[in-house]
Amino acid sequence: MTVLTVITPQRYSGAERMAVYLADGLTQRGHRIVFACKRNELLLQELDQRGIEAHPLPIAGKVNVLSPFLIARLARRIGADLIHTHLSTAALWGSIAGKLAGIPTVAAVHALNVKTCFRFADLIATCSEGVREHLLAQGVAPEKVQVLYNGVYPESFDGLPPGAEVRGELGIDAEAPVIGEVAHLSAKKGQEHLLRATALLRERWPDLVCLLVGEGAQREPLTELAEQLGLGEAARFLGYRHDAPRVMQAMDVVVLPSVAKEGLGVCLIEAAFLGKAVVGSDAPGIREVLVDGETGLLAPVADAEGLGASIAYLLEDCERAAQMGARGRERARRLFTVEAMARRAEELYRQLLSQHAHRHPHARNSPADLT
Repeated sequence: MTVLTVITPQRYSGAERMAVYLADGLTQRGHRIVFACKRNELLLQELDQRGIEAHPLPIAGKVNVLSPFLIARLARRIGADLIHTHLSTAALWGSIAGKLAGIPTVAAVHALNVKTCFRFADLIATCSEGVREHLLAQGVAPEKVQVLYNGVYPESFDGLPPGAEVRGELGIDAEAPVIGEVAHLSAKKGQEHLLRATALLRERWPDLVCLLVGEGAQREPLTELAEQLGLGEAARFLGYRHDAPRVMQAMDVVVLPSVAKEGLGVCLIEAAFLGKAVVGSDAPGIREVLVDGETGLLAPVADAEGLGASIAYLLEDCERAAQMGARGRERARRLFTVEAMARRAEELYRQLLSQHAHRHPHARNSPADLT
């Protein structure tokens, strides 16, 4: 199959990374994947390293009515069998482009979004059952929505240095308890609650350190909050790190205290591959990444005290934490790999193409020539 992937990223973050991983996995399975995207140097660099064709186009913005025509023209030029979009703007224009080009469209939904921009797609692929249920509650037909779990490369977690070595590089005492989060610095990711929990935990573990990996608009407010809480060097803002799993090696507990719109907690999946103890907020998406009490712990949403209690439970019982981490790794290897993601996407594509061919036997020849 030839698949045109459409995404218009502001940054290279979770959804963009999953789009690249999926393209790589499908390429390994013999398919041709081509990207149509807004110019984004980090994204283009990642695609180039994998030998994936990309076409930067002026397709950003929800009022850019030229976008669907540009996407449709590229789809016709490369002989695309279908269009797979990621995020809302790409879904809006990519779905219309599919109708112009006479080919079916898949819209990937990576968070608890409103259905508006996704409802024109022939198939909606959600990153979790939680996101699927969110769309069904908005009246989207059940047969139109399928789950496509995100995946990562298991081999990327092999050969990482031990936690003690990474701690040494970061200037952290080998015996100090270390917790942390890897996520875009935004209100919805809940770093505020993690910092408040850190302040509470330091009453018991005065040498505890909290690592925050990521960049975003909330960096300054979060830095100010850390100062107000008197955390000092206990709160380390490490910025964006391309080697985030390596930094996770230094953590005893990996935390994702999201308060809203978490499609699937990828950093918790990565932590599971490292065999780390994890704590996530009791929210859709996160509930599917960890099994409460078996592979990690769920904490109340937006509750620093409850979050701190869950983290403390794992810090107090290292043996139980290690057991949870081991079970989490085993589960992640079954469900959350790039290979599993690509295999599932291929299955959905074939189903969609079969349905489209049955409904529109002459669709490819019906639109006007857009080249």
